[in-house]
Amino acid sequence: MHEEKVINKSADKTGDTPNIKSEAANNNQRWLMDLSQPLAVFTVVVITQMVVLVYSLSFIGFDLHYLNQLAVLSFMAQILAIILVLKLVLLRPYLNRLSAQTGVALVLLVTSVLTVAMTGFLVWVDRVLMFNYVDDGLLTVVKVWVATILTMVLLLRYFYVQNQWQQQIKALAEAQMNAFQARMKPHFLYNSLNSIASLIAIDPPAAEQAVMDLSGLFRKAFTQRRQNMTRLTKELEWVNQYLAIERLRLSDRLQYKQQVDDGLLEQRIPLLTIQPLIENAVIHGIAHLADGGCINLTIERYNQHMKITVQNPVNSKRVKSGCGTALDNIKTRLALHYGQDAALSISQSDAYFEAQVMIPL
Repeated sequence: MHEEKVINKSADKTGDTPNIKSEAANNNQRWLMDLSQPLAVFTVVVITQMVVLVYSLSFIGFDLHYLNQLAVLSFMAQILAIILVLKLVLLRPYLNRLSAQTGVALVLLVTSVLTVAMTGFLVWVDRVLMFNYVDDGLLTVVKVWVATILTMVLLLRYFYVQNQWQQQIKALAEAQMNAFQARMKPHFLYNSLNSIASLIAIDPPAAEQAVMDLSGLFRKAFTQRRQNMTRLTKELEWVNQYLAIERLRLSDRLQYKQQVDDGLLEQRIPLLTIQPLIENAVIHGIAHLADGGCINLTIERYNQHMKITVQNPVNSKRVKSGCGTALDNIKTRLALHYGQDAALSISQSDAYFEAQVMIPL
């Protein structure tokens, strides 16, 4: 269900201080990536089959017997590979608490035991059922063990490099997000201080109230230094508190309506995504209209995305375009967090300006 809201008084200045959780565990070195991911499982299956095909060249033939041996060997190898991957997935939390050297040694030890036990069992089944696919049981066990250990070492090295690369990319993206976040807050501060300065001469009590509102906003801002994401409901609190500050200056000239899908209120979005759009609507739109106007915020589901639309009237003859800091900042942060799955688009006419953000759910 959608709700519509018109602001006629200052927003509540009180708010919950976000609970900042320790990220120490996330900063620990994790040498083993999550092998339950589809791409990781696919990689293991393909590499295992390639090893089987290379090994089968030692007894290659152009008869049905060779194909039967290849099928049995492939079956054995894939079953063993799946069991080993399952083992690594289950033991991953424990293994990542160990050093890389100790963890690899433990993995190879468990792999050796499982490989020898499974291969020995399958050789025994071959003899009992008299399939005669295995000529020398002991030699087969040794060959499979050596091939499995070498393959496991290569896979661990490959996944280790992949894991380190992914962590470096994530760390770089987080550093860039923090940098853009640090730029966005002073930008908001400067604009708010300008609004307060304009009130000092004409309405000192309103200026004092605006300072208190701004203090509450920045108390939240600087207690979220280590968070780049926030719930939609919290972001809307920022919007309401910012509008309370601007309403002290613009009075009834500033009207605001919002329609929000209640089912999206707990969704997490990048911090300071909506508030800068509302700020632009006030500074470059409502402030230049003698009779003011209404800012319309709509948040709804659209094709597996959260669609955020901010629309405001403008006076094309009086409005002065800014430097685009806020919009560029939002675009960059969306790209860093979601890649090409999120987007910010704008459209403008002589009477209206509209900004639209698409965030994947």
